[in-house]
Amino acid sequence: MRQAAAARPDELEMRIAVLGRTGQEEIVRTWQAALACTGVPHVTLALARPEHRDALLRSLRDRRVHALILADGALLDTALDPAQRRAVATLSGELGIRRLIAYAYPAPGHGLTPADASGALDDVPATLTPAGRAVFPYLRDRIVIDAGTWGHPAAPCGAGAFTPLLTDPHGAVLLGIHGGADGEAMVQTMAAHHRHGHAQLLRRGQLAWLTRGAHVGHDRHYLSLHVDDVLLANRMWDVSRHAGDGDPAATARMTARDAARAARWSRARGLRLDLACNGHGSSERPGDPLLGALLDEGDTFGWLNHTYGHRDLDHLPLVGLVSEIEENVAWARGAGVPMEPATLVTGAHTGLANLAATPPREENVALAGALRVSGVRFIACDASRPHRGPGPGVVGPGEPFRVGASLAVPRHPTGVPFDAAFRRQAVDRHGTESGAGRGWAEIVAAEAARMLGAMLANDPRPHFFHQSNLIGGDNGDDLLREVIDAVLDRFREVVPAAPIVQPTFSEIGDLLARRQVFAAALRGGTVTVLTNGRRIRIVNSGPEAVAVPLTGVAAGPMYAGARSGWVSVAPGEAMMAVARTGE
Repeated sequence: MRQAAAARPDELEMRIAVLGRTGQEEIVRTWQAALACTGVPHVTLALARPEHRDALLRSLRDRRVHALILADGALLDTALDPAQRRAVATLSGELGIRRLIAYAYPAPGHGLTPADASGALDDVPATLTPAGRAVFPYLRDRIVIDAGTWGHPAAPCGAGAFTPLLTDPHGAVLLGIHGGADGEAMVQTMAAHHRHGHAQLLRRGQLAWLTRGAHVGHDRHYLSLHVDDVLLANRMWDVSRHAGDGDPAATARMTARDAARAARWSRARGLRLDLACNGHGSSERPGDPLLGALLDEGDTFGWLNHTYGHRDLDHLPLVGLVSEIEENVAWARGAGVPMEPATLVTGAHTGLANLAATPPREENVALAGALRVSGVRFIACDASRPHRGPGPGVVGPGEPFRVGASLAVPRHPTGVPFDAAFRRQAVDRHGTESGAGRGWAEIVAAEAARMLGAMLANDPRPHFFHQSNLIGGDNGDDLLREVIDAVLDRFREVVPAAPIVQPTFSEIGDLLARRQVFAAALRGGTVTVLTNGRRIRIVNSGPEAVAVPLTGVAAGPMYAGARSGWVSVAPGEAMMAVARTGE
């Protein structure tokens, strides 16, 4: 690992130190995941370890951090000796380093009186103060605290200036800013872990406040939607037998009417559905009215290659794999289907390894060659499964990995079954498989919460449904649309104006690849980002240009109140101006 570029006397390295006792605290892991996904350089220090206490002091003296996140409010008092505490306080104050105390019991040292009562804050409506609206301008005034949240609502005291940002219905503080002799601290008196929606909602504003509006990283609200098996017919779930219907004739296929209804909904909601299609399903129906209806909608839909006949690719030889991929491309060209180039979704993600199967399924050894021959840059994989990486190790669920020169892009499976066109089918299938009697409203609520969590977590990976989920609208059953309507309604309840971003499959692949390259450059120490508050200096000591994500610079589009984007930095140094407040 190379030595990071040294900060100049007026600069700080744009790196956040996440501090815990063991480094394994849930709040530490929550912030590690959030910073990694956003692309924020960070270091985790477990202050129970002497070498990590020394590393904290060294990082401050060497100007190698520009913000601190503390797992709890008593951490520095209990983990550091008096001399170390004084050094941290002095250096933080001199350098103007801000702190987030991610979970604090109220105390005068934080500018708060001890809590009158502590307890569950489940579904408590919290309100942003005028100062809170300035810190979180992208949110509505009210946030509902998630179930499973414990908190210590408190009142400000006279020990230093305290500015409430978020209060409970009685006016007690849940989040605020304390100004002390050792600098400013944002103090949070409620739990906020990765499973909590309020944690995801507050994260963007907390990060902007910590870093005075400028930080390394890039954050969006993504919602890309794939619909598999389009032009084919799906087997249906038999509610009388509580099993999949074995009758080959018991299938359901979208109609032209379904296509028109989906397009009307798509336009009304301002969302694009990307259709993963199989040409064989239309070729066997001359003059296919479904294909005609879909093409009549123009660019309302996107199109992806789902192979020609949806064959199982696990054991096909190279020639068979290439045929399945390229025959669908040729069919699309002849049918006038504007299929996105260089992308592929295989039937049931076959051809790729499935280490969750019993017995585990290995990758088809011919797949990488077939992707190369067919010019496929991005292939879909299942985000819920572990996979075999290009080396001897295992890639965890949701992580992109290489298949030869191609990138496997994870997609989130949804809770709407592939063999359900009607609510009764989805409910019966869920109940049969889980043994729990959940109704359709509960299924929708759970799925909407999952997808909303991904949107708030800066997760660009697509969510995939099946063509059967677009059937049944004439009878009041709109499975895909009901789920997505619930997601959008919940999103707009809390985030009124930030645009929903729908990257194409290729754009998602490029973004994930860009993230991987930047993360590798940070790990290798070949990219260092520094700031003096007016400008950002990027040092690239590697041999190749690297794209660096930046927020709060005077370039890039506005999003959620700040300018942000990716900047390509050639070997050497590059300078960026920090955006003025309000730009």
